[in-house]
Amino acid sequence: MLPTASIPANTVIFSEGSYDKIMYIVIEGGVEIYVDRNGEEFTLATILQYDFFGEMAIYRNRPRSASAKTISDTKLVLIKSRVQLEQFIVENPSFAGKMMVIMGNRLANTNDLLIEKMNEYNARITELTPYSGDSDVINSTTV
Repeated sequence: MLPTASIPANTVIFSEGSYDKIMYIVIEGGVEIYVDRNGEEFTLATILQYDFFGEMAIYRNRPRSASAKTISDTKLVLIKSRVQLEQFIVENPSFAGKMMVIMGNRLANTNDLLIEKMNEYNARITELTPYSGDSDVINSTTV
């Protein structure tokens, strides 16, 4: 059986930039995933019952890319390793399917955001590129 934690509302679970290897599944309550930019919090996602978060910590040796805090009294399952996650999936095959769908959606959303940002970048570069004039036309017609 995996360990659980009961966490009161408005408690930070982990902070952006921290290192740990724990994935969480919400059994009761809810969690806000957010980033802090210049003292202002921006919500990236709200995680509710039977959803999960923090899974990338199990797969990557990098700092957390966002913070997580409870939005109500919350009960979480803690998964602390790939082995525990694999065992949990074997014991809960319906969770495996749900996890694949959620991770696929998260990847698709990230891809959409990346394309949007690339389009914004390209539009800005086009705005900033100085006009070259008709020099090619003039050079091609010069005798």
